[in-house]
Amino acid sequence: MEFENVREALKFLLEYNDTTLNPDLKSRVHGGNWESCTVNEVQATNYGALAQVADMFGMSDLYLNEQPA
Repeated sequence: MEFENVREALKFLLEYNDTTLNPDLKSRVHGGNWESCTVNEVQATNYGALAQVADMFGMSDLYLNEQPA
């Protein structure tokens, strides 16, 4: 999933991880059916979104384990 801006990414993360809005940890893959997720799948989704936010702020070193310039 690609986000247009930081607000969109953060909105997604907040809604995806809200136990009221998504109580059974379900996600939709490529617009298909909603299916239950494993903890690893949730972590991977969160990581991907957070990496995009880091990129938007020019901080890819946070997840690439590089030292900032």
